[in-house]
Amino acid sequence: MSTEGTSPAPQPAPAARHRPMLWMLLGTLVVLQFGYPVTYSGPAWTVAYLLVYAGVVVYSVRRANSDRRRGWPLLVASVALIGGATWFAFRQDDANATAAMLIGVGLLQLTLVVTLAESLVRPSQGTRTVDMLLLAVCAYLLLGGVFGVASGLMELAQPGSFLDPNVTSGTLTWQGLLYGSYVTLATLGFGDIVPVSAWARSLWSFEAVVGTLFVAVVIARLVGVAGFADRDTKD
Repeated sequence: MSTEGTSPAPQPAPAARHRPMLWMLLGTLVVLQFGYPVTYSGPAWTVAYLLVYAGVVVYSVRRANSDRRRGWPLLVASVALIGGATWFAFRQDDANATAAMLIGVGLLQLTLVVTLAESLVRPSQGTRTVDMLLLAVCAYLLLGGVFGVASGLMELAQPGSFLDPNVTSGTLTWQGLLYGSYVTLATLGFGDIVPVSAWARSLWSFEAVVGTLFVAVVIARLVGVAGFADRDTKD
């Protein structure tokens, strides 16, 4: 049968091909950033929680492979996370292993924030508003994680940098500081976990400013690109 005169089937734009991976990243981040209370249930649950980071690693590797020249930081950060998480899985009571795990998590999350922010500022051809929303939400969730890691490392290095009246003995855990980070990022100001040292206050003040500016800038960016027919009706 002759196929002369027929045109090839249209291929989806790169942004459309990456959209399922963005949905996977969003789902993984929601579980990680708000499902951390399971780690209080025992070492096995902590290991299961860490395994969920495989979703973040998979997204990072896929993103790095799509642009190998600029994606090497994602690969390096992914290796750091795998190494730190593996050490922590076997030595959960070791402060050095905890620090290694937090450093790996923080590096990967920070690298992803930069990567996603770049995609928000300079979206690729065919990027629709739904893609921009996914990028923005994922970047916001990652920001809270980055500052949570920084807070956890600060507390490990200088115990007593943060205060929680509900914790009567010992230092604050990384889980508690992750919660405090999101409360600060959203500028809720519950006051149940408070920074005590000068650097801790500086860190959370900076986080509150970044969180406010991020929302304002992203909303302005989305308003600037939303509603264009070519963007929202074509892949």
